[in-house]
Amino acid sequence: MQIILNEYGQYLGVKGQSFAVYQKKKLIQQVPFYKTDSVVLKNGNNVSTSALFWLATYGIDTVIMSPSGKPLSLLLPLSSDKRVKTRMKQQEVYFNHKGVEIAKAIVKAKVENQALMLEEYGFSTKRFRFNFERLKGKSVEEVRARLTGAEGSCSGRFFRRYIKLFPKCLRPSIREKYRAVQPMNNVLNLAYEILKGEVYKSVVNAHLDPYLGFLHSLEFGKPSLVCDMQELFRIVVEHFLLGYVTTLDPKDSFEKRGKRFFLTTKEEARLIREINRLLSSQIKHTRITTTFGKKCQIRTAIKEESVKLGQYIRGEKSTYTPLIVFPKIS
Repeated sequence: MQIILNEYGQYLGVKGQSFAVYQKKKLIQQVPFYKTDSVVLKNGNNVSTSALFWLATYGIDTVIMSPSGKPLSLLLPLSSDKRVKTRMKQQEVYFNHKGVEIAKAIVKAKVENQALMLEEYGFSTKRFRFNFERLKGKSVEEVRARLTGAEGSCSGRFFRRYIKLFPKCLRPSIREKYRAVQPMNNVLNLAYEILKGEVYKSVVNAHLDPYLGFLHSLEFGKPSLVCDMQELFRIVVEHFLLGYVTTLDPKDSFEKRGKRFFLTTKEEARLIREINRLLSSQIKHTRITTTFGKKCQIRTAIKEESVKLGQYIRGEKSTYTPLIVFPKIS
């Protein structure tokens, strides 16, 4: 179970063998230590040192987010970096053909997810898919520019169709990322940041280096492997937002900050709650350990995707085939 503190003044403490969440000194949630999977904190919350002690003792992921929902920090036990072999192999793979195969596999899966969703909504995807196998190279640095160029072209075609599914009053004219002005672009950006926090946890827990990616370029402060793995699950929040946007009132759900439009503080808190609820929902998917059945939470699928990648990098699996998630969430 996940504990989310995203209301100003909430307090995380300990009561017996459980974490206790208080709002204005009133107990509003109580979760046993052993049932707590992760904790999300935002600016304006308070946490007791006893709660921090038990979070560390049980190895519970604790994410600190900015007021806008961007993950700022991930608190992990010291033992989380104990698997040195995985990171050594990751560096080795970056410079050989395996890195190329990982990058191509991620892009192929992303584009396939996009195509399947467009087909679900009646769009033609003729000439949408790209033959990524044509791109050859001995290392990712040889193919990255061509690979990201092809991926960017496919994503551009996807978004030109995707935004047509939004109500006209909220439909952005273009897809903006950095310093977006139009409201739905900022909704998308926030949703992606929430997803990014979940992916970041999965990458670190799989003992991978979050800053050494294969598809995205290596830059100071950029968790490129997290960005890589996030591509596989963007479709989850993109599909979710088509329903979420119908609940928004263009007049009351947004506020202007400078020249840019954002969700109100109340709506931001609701979106964070709803996406975390979405990530806890079940999908039809056989886990790595099949004894767990043929269903799992989306966040479990995200977690296991990084585990699969780690297994391929270490040579425990001969191939890496990313999850095509869209048919499972539609």
